[in-house]
Amino acid sequence: MERFETELGYIVNPEIRAWAKKCVDQIPEYFFHAPASSTGKYHPSYALGDGGLYRHTKAAVHIARDILNLEQYGCFSQDDKDYAIMALILHDSRKSGEF
Repeated sequence: MERFETELGYIVNPEIRAWAKKCVDQIPEYFFHAPASSTGKYHPSYALGDGGLYRHTKAAVHIARDILNLEQYGCFSQDDKDYAIMALILHDSRKSGEF
């Protein structure tokens, strides 16, 4: 899915990336339009309004990628890092259930 093309590209292991792509292809359409928070209490302003949940998810993936690339996190295998990226891409993908 082109909406997460960049983030899926961070996943090095082709098997994990393929699995992540299959999961991304099943994300309900509402996810790409919903706000990350209905109240705005626990999310920054960029994550509110139409598309906020999608922006929130992309930001979480980019932040995690930057952190995982720090030297002190060299103890994690590449697969561990790939699974972390996949988990963040998908972490709110069913936040409101399946419509």
